[in-house]
Amino acid sequence: MQRQLLYGGNDDKKEEENELILTVNKGMKLKSTTMILLCTAIVGGVGVFLWISSQDTPEEITEQQEQVLKLFQFNEDQVATLTVRTPQLALVFERSKQSFPHTWRMKKPQDKPADEAAIVFLLNLLATTKSPRTLSVEPTRQKEFGFEKSPGNVKVVLKNKQTHTLVLGGQDPTESFIYAQVDPDLDSGQNLQVVLVPTSFVSAIDRPLTEWQAPTKPDQPAAPAVPPTPSIDPGPSIPLPPPQVPQ
Repeated sequence: MQRQLLYGGNDDKKEEENELILTVNKGMKLKSTTMILLCTAIVGGVGVFLWISSQDTPEEITEQQEQVLKLFQFNEDQVATLTVRTPQLALVFERSKQSFPHTWRMKKPQDKPADEAAIVFLLNLLATTKSPRTLSVEPTRQKEFGFEKSPGNVKVVLKNKQTHTLVLGGQDPTESFIYAQVDPDLDSGQNLQVVLVPTSFVSAIDRPLTEWQAPTKPDQPAAPAVPPTPSIDPGPSIPLPPPQVPQ
């Protein structure tokens, strides 16, 4: 009996030890699982924070979209030379060193001051126009978009020597826009990037030569001749009789 009790006591002790070991192991597993979940949450939170930080703000997104839509990324004041070609004329203008009233000077076909309003209007179109759509067109389809009979093109040279070109084409089906190419590279063999621009570009370049030249002041009319003031001529002098002395 004593042995049985002894053995029985040992068995109970072993069971208690086993239960304690199981409890400890479970606790360690729970702690390990908790630590893994905690680390995962931290890593995920850091990843979300970094992703949010890397995203552009609405203001930055709007600015980027505007930059993409603009035809050119230069300001009017950066332009040093302007060349305009139409089927009728080839004109070259240079920014003069003096300021108003003659900021621009025509160099070809004549050397004389340019019309400031015509130059400013065209430069403003180039610097501010945004295209609502861009088309990728095969080079063989230029005729369909009116580039074989182009109404003209404009080339600018900036003060930093960069050059930009805008080639105009025909009107789109709505007749609200005309097709154009921005800095075309015809030798690349790649598709042409055709944009839509306002029809005001045509009226901006299709001008007679006189409208590109600074208006001349009208000649002042000659002052009317003032007749000489007539002189008072008393006529021939008549001798007066000598005064009579009273007697």
